[in-house]
Amino acid sequence: MLHRLATFRTVTASFIFLALAGCGSVGVQPVAMGVANPANCALDQYVSENDIEQPYEVACMISSKTGTTLGHDKSASAAINNARADACACGADAIVVESAEEEGITLFTWGQGKAQLKAVRYLD
Repeated sequence: MLHRLATFRTVTASFIFLALAGCGSVGVQPVAMGVANPANCALDQYVSENDIEQPYEVACMISSKTGTTLGHDKSASAAINNARADACACGADAIVVESAEEEGITLFTWGQGKAQLKAVRYLD
């Protein structure tokens, strides 16, 4: 009986650990680094580079994913928001959302938000 209780506790603890362990991540590929802005800098947001009406350069490419656990916001907008501080660190004035998606619940996760972005710096 004690062996079953210990096994149950181990399985329960493992499940809780896995449910809480999925963290978000942001990957940054510098293209043309500039002077970093504060982490909470104001960024314009575009859905297409064609919408930008002034000269600019691409500062960095950003790939962002939200956490996958029950407690995380797993929306595409959360993935975009997670990337904002990194865009500011690249010296960006704006972000262009190239793609954004939300994955549903799977056998191993509670879902996930993903976004591919370009951080751009105005040249004026």
